[in-house]
Amino acid sequence: MADAAWHAKMVELVRGRDVAEATDALLALTYHEPDRVWLQGFLLECLEPEVDRQVRALAVTCVGHVARLDHEVGPALVARLGQLQEDPVLGGIVEDALIDIGTFAAERSGGEEA
Repeated sequence: MADAAWHAKMVELVRGRDVAEATDALLALTYHEPDRVWLQGFLLECLEPEVDRQVRALAVTCVGHVARLDHEVGPALVARLGQLQEDPVLGGIVEDALIDIGTFAAERSGGEEA
């Protein structure tokens, strides 16, 4: 499973210049990273404007995967997705992720968070 060396390698690949390697590594982190709080922070980082658009798009999709897998998405990610709803490139993907959050993480979003 995930160890420190694997984790470091995946982060390095996501931050690297090879988009195919970056997206593969981001998916691997989404499915196999044991520190789910860290993962959500990293996905938030991957949504920054300077990140490659394909990596950003996959990061949005990965937020939906997190909702499905963990039944929980933090308020910072939900807020960031809200900011990206009108983005001409990411808007449709954002809508899908928000639907996943509403469907699979709804029990968390009714309270004081998100």
